[in-house]
Amino acid sequence: MNAEGIRRCVEEKEAVAAARDQLAAHAARLEKECGLYERDLERAMESCDELARESDDLRKRLRDAPDVTALNKEVEALQRDKEILRTNLNKAEEEVKLLFEENTALDEANKRLLCLLEKEQKHRSEREHSASNSTKKRKSSSLKDTSPVGLAIDFNSTDASRQPLSPLQPNSPDCRVHKK
Repeated sequence: MNAEGIRRCVEEKEAVAAARDQLAAHAARLEKECGLYERDLERAMESCDELARESDDLRKRLRDAPDVTALNKEVEALQRDKEILRTNLNKAEEEVKLLFEENTALDEANKRLLCLLEKEQKHRSEREHSASNSTKKRKSSSLKDTSPVGLAIDFNSTDASRQPLSPLQPNSPDCRVHKK
């Protein structure tokens, strides 16, 4: 082997060593990338596991969905009932206001009627009182009339010529006097 063959062999070894170094660097970069991909794959697998659990939960919920649908319908019915009750409450409040106004008017009318009744009763009691006084006077006068002194007719009095005020003759004082 001559010097030129050795030099070529050394150059080839150096070229192979440089290529090996490049390949080793490239392999290191690829290993690093593979590590990153493996980590991403693990995370993706964990995510898939979580998604699978969520999917199972959702499937269970979907199986229980008729209950949710029934609850949703019940909530809607309750909301309709709430609106109806609110409308009824508003109507009832309006009726209460009207009844309050009517009650106030009736209270005022009752007060007026009570005042009139009290006045009438007072007037009646005064008439009864005066009537009882006049009946006492009549009784005493009738006693005088039946007494021998009371039987004497006074022709000089102005009452003898007077006509009774009452249109009914039996109610007049002259008729009573003449009856007895």
